[in-house]
Amino acid sequence: MEKDEEQDIRLDTAPDSDLEDDELIQDWSQAAQLSIRSSTLPKRGEKDYEPDGTNVQELLLYRARKAMFDTLSNSARGSVVKNLVKAYYDPHEHKALVLRPKGNFLHTLGKMHRDGTVWLEFHEFVYLAERGSITPFYKMDGIDWINQELPLTIEDLYMLFKSQEELDTFFVFEHLKRLGFIVMPTNNSLDSFFEPKVGKNSGQALSNTWNLLPEWRKTIHNTIFYSPWKFWLNRYTSNPQIYQSLNQLIPSYRAPRTEEELRRTRFGSMTKKPSAFPISLNVWKPRTDFKKKSPGIPDFQVVIYNKNDPNQHFPTYHELQEIFQYLDYKFEFLSEIDDKWDWDDHSYHDGKLRSQTVANVKSKNAGVAADSKKSQKVKPKRKPKPKSPRVQQKIRLKNGFRSFLLAVMDDGMISFIKISETDFGSENVWYVPQLTTKKPTL
Repeated sequence: MEKDEEQDIRLDTAPDSDLEDDELIQDWSQAAQLSIRSSTLPKRGEKDYEPDGTNVQELLLYRARKAMFDTLSNSARGSVVKNLVKAYYDPHEHKALVLRPKGNFLHTLGKMHRDGTVWLEFHEFVYLAERGSITPFYKMDGIDWINQELPLTIEDLYMLFKSQEELDTFFVFEHLKRLGFIVMPTNNSLDSFFEPKVGKNSGQALSNTWNLLPEWRKTIHNTIFYSPWKFWLNRYTSNPQIYQSLNQLIPSYRAPRTEEELRRTRFGSMTKKPSAFPISLNVWKPRTDFKKKSPGIPDFQVVIYNKNDPNQHFPTYHELQEIFQYLDYKFEFLSEIDDKWDWDDHSYHDGKLRSQTVANVKSKNAGVAADSKKSQKVKPKRKPKPKSPRVQQKIRLKNGFRSFLLAVMDDGMISFIKISETDFGSENVWYVPQLTTKKPTL
């Protein structure tokens, strides 16, 4: 490749974008002639070959296709060597090492070391290789693997997966990343909604057992003392009375709905045995201030289930309860109750309150932050209108409380199911008319 052509080709650091090829490349019309002189393509115009039943549109479509194929066949292919990002797979660590990292993907992927190198998890390594952000190589022991490089193909990378569960996790990770979400594995997470337990196991367990006693008393009372004969002995004068009696008769599960109840359920009911359905991925909504060292608690959590695997089954009721107990994310129903809710004041980073950690970081840049605040005029936020009790009840019944995403794998197809716990037993879903007192007439 000549120097003039190299100057025309601009290859910046690999962008952290998952746009398809048809969105990145612009117009193909008259591009065959420009491909020989320069690699810069003009912008795309509007389609002029929409089908209208005539041969003219077919001819225009044929010319557009021919221009595209001519551009692909005549364009110079290659990449600048100095812009390549090489990643070396280590079979002992089952990770990839990047000696000279560069690219915007480092904001959300990889783990930086003090020596300037970056270690990629295997699913991150395969994902970046598929995108073309890195060039994969194999790290061989006993030889100079930097000078004697062994390149890997995408087919070779798929052969390095150790299990079907790891492959399913990669498919879900890749799918969510291409949708624009920030995805990280759940292991070694320093941020948590729950306060680290230090000698509180026994007290939390006793507290949780004590709070469950009313439910047990209710169940025992209904089983032994409550009888259908009560409907024959009692006299009901309104529908709400019948519904209240049925509500006392049918045992129900009360979902935790406050911060205290969530913490009590977390430490009082968790089992030490490994769960059959572990939480695989943490998912954050796209944001510009994301930091890998302190990402905060995730917005969603994903559990993966492969329906084609004979060793797996759809989670049962008790297994769903175990999943709910292990959830650690932004519980939306808590922030909906309080308008002034701040997650930094109700989450922990490395055992410390997250608001204190953020305040320490902001204090270092206090001068810059003060100048920026003076220059920017912040508009006051409008307070949301208060919702009626009936609307709030409909939201609780529809969205539930704790929830997670179940990613169902079916021969490569991924279907996401949101599973949440909804408390119908403690909700008054029947109509209760308000008692109005008539004003005395003179």
